[in-house]
Amino acid sequence: PAIIGGSSRTARHPRGIRPCAIILGDRPVRITLLRAWESLRFFGKFKLMVALLWSSIKSPSEKELREFMESILNDRSGKNDLLTKSMEELGKVFPSLKRVIIEERDEFMVAKLRQTARGLLLMMQQSRNGSTGGAGAGGKEKVMVALVGAGHCPGMLEKLMQDDDDDVIRRPEEILPGILETKKRKVGNDE
Repeated sequence: PAIIGGSSRTARHPRGIRPCAIILGDRPVRITLLRAWESLRFFGKFKLMVALLWSSIKSPSEKELREFMESILNDRSGKNDLLTKSMEELGKVFPSLKRVIIEERDEFMVAKLRQTARGLLLMMQQSRNGSTGGAGAGGKEKVMVALVGAGHCPGMLEKLMQDDDDDVIRRPEEILPGILETKKRKVGNDE
């Protein structure tokens, strides 16, 4: 079962704690920020700097903060989804930032999930063939748990469902290098 908004909670198996490997499946923050900055043209960079400067000077009043928090806390309809509204607003003002910060990372995390799943399948096949050096679980089922921030769930699910419908699913090794490159750092086939 998916728990929305709880990516920092501890994942536990219903029958207790199971030994597992932890794979950090998100793109490094430094690369994301660098790609986001590089995605902006001169005017976009200027607009971003002015917006950041303005937001640091013009703080909301206590009354505005209280009204904002009440609107979020008292919304039972689900129509006041702050995260979705924030992503839509970011996409309108800075479409290239939304693409880099949200959409590229969705694609990156889906590729890492697929890469991890392939690794688990390979371990299971090796375990069945008896070719593991004691590292396998003797053919037992493998479980993969992904903790994902709520803002990435819709995009990742869409990407996973879209790829399931395609005849050819691009391999993670084909996707990841392009999402890791910056203008100054190119990823070669041997890295």
